Amino acid sequence: MPKKSIIKGTIILGLAGFIVKVLGVFFRLPIIYMIGEEGIGLYQLTYPVYTFLLALAGGIPIAISKMVSERVVLSKFKECRRIYRASLVLMFLLGGFSSMFLIFFADDIINYFSWSRESYYSILGISLAPLFTCILSVYRGYFQGLQNMTPTAVSQIIEQIGRVLAGVGLTYILLPYGIGLAAGGAAFGATFGAFISLLFLIILFYKSKDNFNYNSGSVQSYGRIIKELVFIALPISLGQTVSSFMALVDSLTVPKLLKMAGYTDSIATALYGQLTGKAHVLISVPLTLSVALAQSTVPAISEVYVVNNRNGLKKNIDMSFKLASILAFPSAAGLYALARPILSFVFQGMDDGWQLLQILSVSIIFIIFTQVSSSIINGIGKTMLPLISMLIGSFIKIIISIKLISIPSINIKGAAYGTLVSYIIIAIINFYFMCKYTNIKLDLYKTIISPIVCSVVMIFIVVVAYTRLYEYTLSINISTIMSILIGGIVYIALLFITGTISIMDTFKMLKIKR
Repeated sequence: MPKKSIIKGTIILGLAGFIVKVLGVFFRLPIIYMIGEEGIGLYQLTYPVYTFLLALAGGIPIAISKMVSERVVLSKFKECRRIYRASLVLMFLLGGFSSMFLIFFADDIINYFSWSRESYYSILGISLAPLFTCILSVYRGYFQGLQNMTPTAVSQIIEQIGRVLAGVGLTYILLPYGIGLAAGGAAFGATFGAFISLLFLIILFYKSKDNFNYNSGSVQSYGRIIKELVFIALPISLGQTVSSFMALVDSLTVPKLLKMAGYTDSIATALYGQLTGKAHVLISVPLTLSVALAQSTVPAISEVYVVNNRNGLKKNIDMSFKLASILAFPSAAGLYALARPILSFVFQGMDDGWQLLQILSVSIIFIIFTQVSSSIINGIGKTMLPLISMLIGSFIKIIISIKLISIPSINIKGAAYGTLVSYIIIAIINFYFMCKYTNIKLDLYKTIISPIVCSVVMIFIVVVAYTRLYEYTLSINISTIMSILIGGIVYIALLFITGTISIMDTFKMLKIKR
């Protein structure tokens, strides 16, 4: 099987993620215009419940990726298919349970969280998405374990296209019947997108051909494979559940605490929409690439670790953190410095919530480092450790959110501060665990310091460029686009000038064999 570098997998998944985000604009903008911040708040209220249920089973695809990559390097191809079959049954059961829970307990969820009754339709709209997404993740995990990121990338694009077409179309059709039904139509987009993406991967799986001999060699029993799968997946799932629990905490506490601070139900929902429907959406753009990096890191680390390749382990860890830093620092700096014009550009004059974006932009650095370090730790088999750090971070977030949101002068910003502080703590703990159990020392200059210097110089030029461009054009849109383009060109040039990356290194990274 041909080897692929981490950067190849990251590029493939990152490009797909970028396309998905662009398509997401065609989903988010028309929906906001049609149903407003209150409607998007209704839509976003239910999303954390959906992601929380998915996170309960979220460790399975990562475990599949890890287990398959280890079997491939040891030429245990027959066990790869057995892993696939076992995980498919598990995910069908877990996804089906999650969907049934949403359908039959929708009213109880609304009552428990004190949500608007209009959110009922959003819960129903998204109810079948966990079933399709859980099964979908099995195929993605299997292909990723084979170091083939293309099926995952294409399926993500197909999923988003389905989401846009169904979500926007149903929102428009149902809008005359009320904001609640329209928000439910938008939520159904996730269900439809997952369904057609699943169909694509099933067809591709059965049509794909390789040179593996799946009929030879001894294999473990299904019982032992399921035991190993659960042993690896359970702590990862719990860790992701804790992460999703942070969003669920916001969904539960933010509307209640805002009402306690004197805001009406409508305003509280709208402020929540600013946090989750605007600020979180924009910081998720650079996180698309970091998620791609994390997905590529787990099988890459597992493959070299299982054969005790210390040199390969060091190279992969250094590469992962270098890519993380190159992405994290300029993204955080750019979104912080241009928070207001970027919001105004993306949402066409609707720049409320720009201060939330500034706070969350700083958290991008620590979220990305958390994702990459968690993937490395999971790759070496220490899957309980990221769970410990996420539990500590979640506890800190809850305390900060409760303390700050109810203060009128801080209000919704308290949730953003809670997210920032929690991820700082999580990243520090993860970094400690990673260094302790890999005994690898990072090249701090190329992986951390140099990207910071490049980002500082870049953002200074971007701010000057935006100011001058606005003076000449008096257009926020033109000034924002041009300054971002200038910043990107300057940053890439600085990376080469400082030696953080080189042309020769770039070609080597694209061709490197682990």
